[in-house]
Amino acid sequence: MSIEVKNEVNYAALVIEVPTPVKLPNSDKLYGIGVAGIEVVVDASWLDRVGEKAVLFPAEAQLSHPLCAYANLYRHQEFNDDPEEQGYLDDNRRIRALKLRGNISKGLILPLDKITGISSADADDFEVGQSFDTVWGVEISRKYALPVKGVPMSKEQAKLAKAFKRVDEKVFPMHIDTEFYERNEGHVQDEDTVIVTQKLHGTSVRFGNVPVKVEHTFWERLAKKLGIRVREHEYDLIAGSRKVIKDPKSTTQAHFYSTDVWGSAAELYGHDLPKGFMVFGELVGFTRDGAPIQKGYTYAEPEGEMALYVYRVAIVNEDGVLRDLSWDQVKKFCYTYGLNHTPELWRGPKVALVLEKFAEKAFRVAYDSENWASGTALYNDRPVGLSAGGTGKDEGIVLRVDRGGDVPYLLKYKNDSFYLAETQALDSEELDLESSQV
Repeated sequence: MSIEVKNEVNYAALVIEVPTPVKLPNSDKLYGIGVAGIEVVVDASWLDRVGEKAVLFPAEAQLSHPLCAYANLYRHQEFNDDPEEQGYLDDNRRIRALKLRGNISKGLILPLDKITGISSADADDFEVGQSFDTVWGVEISRKYALPVKGVPMSKEQAKLAKAFKRVDEKVFPMHIDTEFYERNEGHVQDEDTVIVTQKLHGTSVRFGNVPVKVEHTFWERLAKKLGIRVREHEYDLIAGSRKVIKDPKSTTQAHFYSTDVWGSAAELYGHDLPKGFMVFGELVGFTRDGAPIQKGYTYAEPEGEMALYVYRVAIVNEDGVLRDLSWDQVKKFCYTYGLNHTPELWRGPKVALVLEKFAEKAFRVAYDSENWASGTALYNDRPVGLSAGGTGKDEGIVLRVDRGGDVPYLLKYKNDSFYLAETQALDSEELDLESSQV
């Protein structure tokens, strides 16, 4: 057993050494602690904990019931181990991004003894900078997700789920998780070339002309038994969301989704893909039935239409060996096959990166204004324009470091305004297309 991350690392706890809290404006009682880019509003009691180990949880993490009860964090006191104590978390145990007297809090900090109190671990088992969501088999936290009402599978659906499937996951890999830049800045060297692209808020898609298994006929199965070689693989166009494979030609795949924008995207954009190539990108705009892919972030696409912006291209063979194209090769690939790539804003050595230049910006507006005023382009590519209904600012940026043919190192930075918008969306319990497809 160990102290480890079993769920999504972006929502795991982080062991910190408590820095000196900073007095916040507009209040006599509020202080701020900022670690790894996560600013948390705390009270004056943390002034006495400077130098101690503590645990930082990011916004939209969900704490476990044992932790909430032991730390008396529930708003409804009957759920706390000490019913005389009242906390500030709702029954769903979700950590919300909050604006308190003009100060944004994007997480929660707890003393380390709240973790050791519900596990067999000691304080010495934890190291500053360590991420975790599970301690010796005890879950501490996970990403909060809206409850999805499941529909029980019929006997026929259960039979289909176990039937022959053409696609092996090793030749159609899932999207990689994009971790937060602030928590991982130390993993990027000063001399590394960082490519900054616009982060679009849609839904992830992957599709490729990849090797799939051949479903053999009776005669082919008989030939195999007689030692005659038969074709085992063929290439075909396969689509997928972040984690779900959607084989458009499968007669045995049970589809548990109402709108297949991923298959539609593959049909629209993937028909000319060469064998062995996979494309990863972001879909924005609308589904075919007119529903927004992400409410407030349709990027001025006409109703009923979608747009694809590619951020990664890879080559995969029948053994699942995968090689990634570099960013410049991705751009050339997109030009060759008539695809859009996510707009590049900046590139240079990490030591020259100024993160604040990309914070709380409407990139298209800033680009057009600067270009008109000075005749000099603010960004390397013209960004995608925002639509009405969002925050008026972009979600943020993606930072890419190429690894010489291996999977690129992708990190993300999100604006404070977007954190608050995400919280409001979850408060309203609106299930978006991306979340529903995990």
